Formats: sequence, structure tokens, C-alpha cells
Amino acid sequence: MKKLIAMLLALTMIFALCACGQSSAPAAAPAAEPAAAPAAEPAAAPAEEKGPSGTLTVYSPHDSDPLNAGVAAFEAAYPDVKVEVIADGTSNLVNKIGAEAANPIADVLWGGGADTLAAYKQYFQPYKPSCIDLIDSSLYDPEYYWIGESPLPMVFIANTDMIPEADIPTTWAALADFDTAKYGKIAIADPTSSGSAFTQLCTMLFLFGEEADGYAGGWDFVGKVIDKLEVKNSSSLAHKDVYNKENAVGITLEKAAIKYTEDFMKVIYPTDGTSAVPDGVAIVKNCPNPELAELFEEFVLGYDCQVAQNADWGRRPIRSDVTPVGLCPLSDVTLMNYNFDYAANNAPEIKEMWQDTLVG
Repeated sequence: MKKLIAMLLALTMIFALCACGQSSAPAAAPAAEPAAAPAAEPAAAPAEEKGPSGTLTVYSPHDSDPLNAGVAAFEAAYPDVKVEVIADGTSNLVNKIGAEAANPIADVLWGGGADTLAAYKQYFQPYKPSCIDLIDSSLYDPEYYWIGESPLPMVFIANTDMIPEADIPTTWAALADFDTAKYGKIAIADPTSSGSAFTQLCTMLFLFGEEADGYAGGWDFVGKVIDKLEVKNSSSLAHKDVYNKENAVGITLEKAAIKYTEDFMKVIYPTDGTSAVPDGVAIVKNCPNPELAELFEEFVLGYDCQVAQNADWGRRPIRSDVTPVGLCPLSDVTLMNYNFDYAANNAPEIKEMWQDTLVG
């Protein structure tokens, strides 16, 4: 009996221990932390905008130094544009452009007298540059077929060792009263062979005449002064012979006259008006690369190029906001209305009329 009781007590204790062990709930597992949101990928950098590119063909009669400098500056500004240059005389280049009209090779003509460009403007296409308000309206085509890029004013040059300053003519009109008995004849180149002298002749025609009657008033004026002129067989003699005291007064280009820095050599800008036929820039009609051609025209007319071409090569800037080094501002020069189209389209007749007037 005692054994049975002891066995029962032992079983009771075992059951109690099991019950105690099962009464404790297992510890709750720590709550899982919310998953972190995936990191946002950095925004892609905007693609760098590509500048102008391609090959631009430039025809130019300019001297090699300013030409090469201008092209190098353009390529530095637009490194993805390659410029191919064809250099030759103005007449050869415009004739080449005309011959290639059905399949143009050139994009731009940079240089050449504007009266020549006017004669060939059917081979150009108009473009109005952004700086047009800074260019005198007498120095570009009214329909923008060509734009002047460096004006060349016509001036008088005098040697004060031969003529007192008070007697130096300061207007074209005063040439008609020049005292040749006292001071000798006025030097001028031959308009039939010299481009600058042809411009000087047309300057007198346009200043004193009207297109409506074929510039009859201008021819009347030429008739009054022609006996006072000594016609030279070279453009350079119109100023060199003044320096050498062969003539007291000459008619020449500004860029030639300003090379004489001696005190006895005086440069006169006629106050009744003078021409400043510029070298021009024009875009070839139906050219292969019109956008690059426009870019190039904007560049050569731009402030930086105009400053550099003047400072480095003595070329007169066309822009009114560029003060020329070694030259008076163009705004100080009285400019007359030069009829580029008439000069270009009537050159043979004008030269023949000159010859007839010269021989009387």
C-alpha cells in the first residue's frame, strides 16, 4: 500500500512539472523591420548639345595673312567645322561661281569689291546678318545679297612741302577750282585699268548726277576737272608720286594713304561725301552648306573678328561699335550713296565715256 501511494505521489509531481513547463508561452519573435525602399538611381545628365559640324568651302581673294587668320579663328570657335579655302583673284572667283551655278561648290565668297559682287548677285542668296543695324546702309545690298565687311574710303592725299594746307582741296567740288598753274595737276590712276580709280570716277558721277538721266550732271563735273588730272598708269603712283613730290595732291584709297606717317603728308576725307566701297561677303546661291555659310558670315562680321582684322592687319572695321586702330571712326566720314548696281552693270559704257571725255 505504501508503495502504491509513493508511486502516485511521484506521478503527481511529474505531471505538475510538465504542466508548469507548458504554461509559459514561447517568446514572440522580434518584428521584422520594413524593407528599405530601393535607392533611386541618379538622374541621367542631359546630353551635351553638339555644335555645328561639317565642311565649309570659302572662296576668297583676300591676302593670305588676314585670310588665314580669319579662317583659323573661325575653326577655333567651331572646332567641328573644317574650312576649305580656294584663293584666287576676285574676277576669277566670281566667274568660277557663275560656271558652277548648276552644282555649286563654294558656300561663301569672302572678299572682293562690292561693286563686283553687285554685278554677280544673281549667283548669291540673300542673308540679313544679326549686326545689320551696326552697318551703314550704304555699305550693303538693300536686299542683303552681299554685305560689306571692310570699307575702303576714297581720300585725297597732299604733300604740304608743295602746297600749303589752306589750299588743299577738302571737297570733290573744290577739285574743279584747283590751281594747276600754281600746284600742278592732281594725280589719279586710270579708271579703265584701275579698280580703285574706276570707283573714284563713279564717286564723282554719283555725287553730282542722277541715275534718271544717266548721271549727266556727274559727267558735266568730270568734264570740268578732267584737265586738272594727271592720269597715272598704276594705282600706286597716285600716292607715291605725291610722296615723291611729282604731284602736290592725289586721289587714292585710304589704306594706301595712311601708310605715310610723315608730317608733310596729309590725308583728307572729302566733306561733301565720299565713297567707301567695301570688300564684301556673300553666300552662294543653293550652296551645299547654307547654315554653315550663315554662321561664317556672322563670324566675319562679328565683333571679335572685326577687332582682330583691324588690329592685326590694318583692315577697317565695318561695324559702328568697333573703334578702328590707327583710323578715324567711319562715323566721322561723310559717306555718299554709291550706286553699286549701276557701276557694276554699266562699267564698259562708263569707261568708254571716260575715254571720250579725256580725249575731248
